[in-house]
Amino acid sequence: MYVCICKGITEKQIQEAVTSRNSNNPKEILKALGVGSDCGTCVEDAVKSLLDAHAHAPFEMKDTSNNT
Repeated sequence: MYVCICKGITEKQIQEAVTSRNSNNPKEILKALGVGSDCGTCVEDAVKSLLDAHAHAPFEMKDTSNNT
């Protein structure tokens, strides 16, 4: 299913990015895919897909940004 229509990003692509990228930062993964960079409507669904992929990923995802 498409998560980001503007960029044509699917749930599967997000899940594959979680397992194939060296980053464990969700924001970095979404930025690398371009998710949310146009209209932003997809961000909530993209985060849900990331969390679902995280449940199956071999590493722990953490938000390592310093946004407090």
